[in-house]
Amino acid sequence: MVLFLLTFGRILDKINAVMKNFKNNFEFFRFPTLGLLMLVGAFIFALVNPQSAEAATKKSKPDYRASVGVRSSYYLQAEPGEIIDLSVIFNNTGAKTWKAKGANLVALNAVKMTKTGLDVNRATVFKEKSWGTIVRPASLNKDVKAGESVQVKFKLKAPKKAGEYVEMFSLAVRGVDFMPGGSFKILVRVDGPKTSQYQIDSGLTTSAVYVMPKGKSKTFELTVKNTGTKTWQRRGEGEVVLAIADLAGTSQFYHKNWYGKNILGRLTTKEVKPGQKGTFRFALQAPDRYGEFTEKVQVIAPGLTRAVNGLLSLTVAIPEPAVIQNGVVTLAAEPIIRVGLTSLNKDIATFSSDQIYLVQDTVGTVLLEVPAQGQTKIQYSAGVYTLTYNSTVIKSSLPVRLTGKNPNTILKVSSWSTPYNLFRGILEFRHTPATGLVWVINELPLEQYLSGLAESGNSGPPEFLKTLVTAARSYALFHNLRKTKHADEFYDINSSTDQVYEGYAYELKVPNVVAAVQTTRGVVATHPSAITEKNTVGTIVAAYSSCNDGRSHSYHEVWGGDKDYFPYLVSVNDPLGICTSPPYPTTYIKGGGGNHMVGMSAFGALKYARDQGLTFDWILKHYYTGITLIKAYP
Repeated sequence: MVLFLLTFGRILDKINAVMKNFKNNFEFFRFPTLGLLMLVGAFIFALVNPQSAEAATKKSKPDYRASVGVRSSYYLQAEPGEIIDLSVIFNNTGAKTWKAKGANLVALNAVKMTKTGLDVNRATVFKEKSWGTIVRPASLNKDVKAGESVQVKFKLKAPKKAGEYVEMFSLAVRGVDFMPGGSFKILVRVDGPKTSQYQIDSGLTTSAVYVMPKGKSKTFELTVKNTGTKTWQRRGEGEVVLAIADLAGTSQFYHKNWYGKNILGRLTTKEVKPGQKGTFRFALQAPDRYGEFTEKVQVIAPGLTRAVNGLLSLTVAIPEPAVIQNGVVTLAAEPIIRVGLTSLNKDIATFSSDQIYLVQDTVGTVLLEVPAQGQTKIQYSAGVYTLTYNSTVIKSSLPVRLTGKNPNTILKVSSWSTPYNLFRGILEFRHTPATGLVWVINELPLEQYLSGLAESGNSGPPEFLKTLVTAARSYALFHNLRKTKHADEFYDINSSTDQVYEGYAYELKVPNVVAAVQTTRGVVATHPSAITEKNTVGTIVAAYSSCNDGRSHSYHEVWGGDKDYFPYLVSVNDPLGICTSPPYPTTYIKGGGGNHMVGMSAFGALKYARDQGLTFDWILKHYYTGITLIKAYP
């Protein structure tokens, strides 16, 4: 205490000295006693209550805050009076729950920017009859807790007057204010009556992908059909050109051969009559870095804002050299995977082989040795497995396994009428108490499993097949290491709901798939976020499906959960992955099965490999964000 008083006395002396120096310059210090008392009081308060300073500087989470997630569209084109459907995902990044009803309900409002900030836009020209009020397109359909997300769906009605509109919307909390981070804008172009004179049809594809070397330039062509009533001219009256969508902006693909800063190219022919196809030739300058770069382009007609029923996406892909970390081997040996083939309705099945095979229980006791072509019937009832071979009947309380004496033995489920009833490795006949079902499980090396996958035919290009089997290997290894998805049924992966597996009979039909498996042996996609105590490799759950609606969907968007849990399964632009019949699924199954549109699109992967000449590593890195390819086992 004595030391404290001495120190404190010295501090007071210094304060008085400083005050004397400033006395003539600052009104405050003309009253030294008052100033001294205030400074001393502040000093003592800080000593007595040190936490108050910390509390004052510590930033608390705001009650209401949002971030805008995936939108169904960032740009709209409509005819006058057309009804437009929109959806937007909002993330609750604040501390309080958003209420769907009540005093502090949260809703979406049409807004405008004023000198003092946001205000409701009572003059909006996009009001549709489904709106709750003249400024409220939609309310929440549920309460949204902190950290959760919600999709808000609403409708707009295009105004009668043609032109370009920028409409703004924001979440608002009744009785509080507009929500920080909860606003967004959307560009809407309404076509006038003359637009039908200048129309194009780009076919099923509304996007084009061009592969280019880094920093180099290249000339391309884009062909579209004139579906309007006016003839397109290369020059003069009726001139039609290809231009970037943002006429006031600067293109990342600008080339010195362009006609000004935003016109890419002109028609290659003098004119294109209605019903004919016209080709635009243009040069692009690739950015000097690897990656994918997308820009919107449009066909411009005289006197009109544009002449296309939607912008075209032009993507330049600059692939990095293929890199696989061959020196990284994180597993000592090739994994053995357990595949759930099917559950049995009558808890009975018959097995055979063209070579000698053993029937054992799960602790290795040999129950039968059966000669080539010998038929063994196995049945489960009330905790007992009954084996019948000719007149021999053996009972076991443990599940039963069939193994060839020769490691290359092919086992057959003779009681199945399908031609795909031949399998490498081991077949296990097991009752699962958790479900009450009896399963036939195929246990075999992972690479042999991949050779029997029926996710593709035999005719795909090599890079596509390598892409597919690498994704399938990653998906299978993920579940093989974690052993949680089908733990109650004693297998790692299902032969139909996870990945379609038909076994040895299908393997014989697809030698090109087998070659792709052999070429990429052990190669998997990995991500740091996937590394766990069990998944030391960090292999990803490489979800894939047939096709999508022009972009892949994120894991969180389809199956929910923490939006940061699968950072490699986020939405990416996928112009080549669009389903063609119907244009794209209007619904998809959430929680399993179906064309979920998460991760890789098989349609897109095939076209990137076949039409664009891209390699399997580029395709995988396009669909799975931030991954690294490694050779996980020898």
